[in-house]
Parts: sequence; structure tokens; C-alpha cells
Amino acid sequence: MMDEAEFWGRLEFRVCAEFRGFEDNRLRYLWCDGFEAEDYHLDGADPFIGGLMWCGVTGQERWRFTLFVGGGVRSREGIDWAGLLPDDEATGWLDAEPRELTVVLRPLEAEIDPAVDFGGSVRHRGGTQSSGGEGEEP
Repeated sequence: MMDEAEFWGRLEFRVCAEFRGFEDNRLRYLWCDGFEAEDYHLDGADPFIGGLMWCGVTGQERWRFTLFVGGGVRSREGIDWAGLLPDDEATGWLDAEPRELTVVLRPLEAEIDPAVDFGGSVRHRGGTQSSGGEGEEP
């Protein structure tokens, strides 16, 4: 059973892999070097955790993140941490805004991408990024 501390460490590596899979070069070369959960908003209709993450080309810029944890969660103890970690071949769950220094994570909306090579080589990856033009540097 995965606990919260293990989740944040594994999510860091999973985010890095997701960035590498983006076709957009502004996202492909980003790096994540850790998370610091600060705010647990678990009593609303769309529960989420907000906080700080170290991200960017160097992995050391201070970005803000929002991680949606799904309905029905009312406490940290009630979070299914393992269920929040997207499968390696899943995509469509991470939205990055490099100009705003923000990332939104919706792991429960992850979908299996048939273009992902299960050997670890990613040929194409979905996700969104709405600032700037294709191929622009971060």
C-alpha cells in the first residue's frame, strides 16, 4: 500500500516522464524535482491539493501545482494515493503553463495512449499547454 510520502516521490518521476513525452518543445524539456503540498482542499465538490513544485528546464524554478484527487475524499487519510499515480502508458492528465509557472494534475482523467511504446520510448503524448506557439523556447 502506497503512503503519501511515497506518492509524492513517485509522482515527481512520473511528471518528468510525462514532460518528456510531449511533442511541444516548451514542455518536453521541463523537469520536476519535487513537490511540497501546502493546502488540502478536500471538503468541496472537486477536492484538490495545492502547493509548490520545483520545475522548469533546470527543475529548480518555483511553480504552483493543483492536484485534483476526485470526489468523495474528505480527509488525507481517505486519499487512495496509489490510485492517483497514473500508469506509465497513460496521458492526458497533466496541463502545464510555463509562462504562468503552473501545473494542473488530473490523474483520474488519465487515458491509455496507444502510441506509447511500453518499453519506455514515447512516440506521442497528449496533454495541453495554451501559452505561446509550437516549438517556442520556455
